[in-house]
Amino acid sequence: MSESRGKVLVVDDEPNMVQLLAEYLTEQGYQVATAHGGIEALAKIDLEKPEVILLDVRMPGMDGVEVLRRIRSFDTQVGILIISANDDVELAKQTVEMGAFDYTLKPVDFAYLSRAVDTMMARARARPAAAAEGADAALPSAQNLLYDLALAIFRSARALSTVARESLGRDLEQAALVALQRGASGEKQDVVRALNQIRTLLRFAKDLGDISDDAHRVLEASVARARRSIGLS
Repeated sequence: MSESRGKVLVVDDEPNMVQLLAEYLTEQGYQVATAHGGIEALAKIDLEKPEVILLDVRMPGMDGVEVLRRIRSFDTQVGILIISANDDVELAKQTVEMGAFDYTLKPVDFAYLSRAVDTMMARARARPAAAAEGADAALPSAQNLLYDLALAIFRSARALSTVARESLGRDLEQAALVALQRGASGEKQDVVRALNQIRTLLRFAKDLGDISDDAHRVLEASVARARRSIGLS
């Protein structure tokens, strides 16, 4: 039996959605726990100790926003992806500000879901190593900087136009995810190649007008920090 890729908690009051997500994630090699409401979710977190949580917003009794608020009151690290049937920009902004990894819509884009869960899981796996560094853990580690870069790339890619997302955004996300995963396993040359690809794609995005000069400068600065953290100029 192959080793689990990590534990994910799926929280949704719709049984069909819970089953769909649980079956998909199980097929991807994750160990999956489920909850059908907010109260049950909080109990399952203590019992199952998931590394990633997929959290529905609209649930009776205790909604996803309140669940998110309570989780963040005792755990600031677990990865949480908000899933909603409502395209509510203000709610999306609110949940991200509260500490959610991202806010995505139903029907679920499974390609994006895989990338998001992989990114959150890689971040979860990087934390024990950072904690083991003792006093040095307070400093930004290479893995933390690669995670910050991946998060910035994912957020920027989601803001692209449909055409730009198809032509550049998905490749940017994939390169950022490769850099993060290879960094966690110490494969420096793969990280270098991924960072070089990100730089090239960002330059294309800027020159094509898909991202602003300011956005390009911010992302390029993140790339530069990640490069320096692995010993590159």
